[in-house]
Amino acid sequence: MHFEIAHEFDIPLDALELAVISPNLVEKLGSKVRELGIGIDTIRERARSLKDGVLDRVWHYQANIRIPSFARPYLTREMCAWDEESSYQLKKHRGRWTITPNVKPEWRKYFTAAGTYAIEELGDGRSRRVIKGDLELRVRVVRPMAERLIFSEVKKAFEAEAATLRDMATLI
Repeated sequence: MHFEIAHEFDIPLDALELAVISPNLVEKLGSKVRELGIGIDTIRERARSLKDGVLDRVWHYQANIRIPSFARPYLTREMCAWDEESSYQLKKHRGRWTITPNVKPEWRKYFTAAGTYAIEELGDGRSRRVIKGDLELRVRVVRPMAERLIFSEVKKAFEAEAATLRDMATLI
């Protein structure tokens, strides 16, 4: 499943970018996710490096979802967690991201999610963030429904991040 999510901001690109690279973003995003009631229990930063104009970071997410009874023998709460690795180049105003699920290594072949993240200047002190990605769940029968469910949660997380960036960039 290919997707694209765009958010427009009444904020200049440089102010939005300062919020994106802020070490406080993960904490503020966690608060926003809880405020909005999104099915994510915790978000924490595992690694971070801002060097030579490139931000590399790893965020760990733990979902807070009800596991259907039919899936409980196969799926645990710990398996409903993932790491998002991203690398953002300030000079180009763009980056790449990948998701690694917290499942047994031999099960990782059944899921991939990766894409790009870009911020564009729109003029008049406005900017746009465009997230493009490909999400694939390689399981039979439930694939289309499961991919749509996963995407709906991904979209909620990016919506919360956009709201957090608006809050942070307005304060800068």
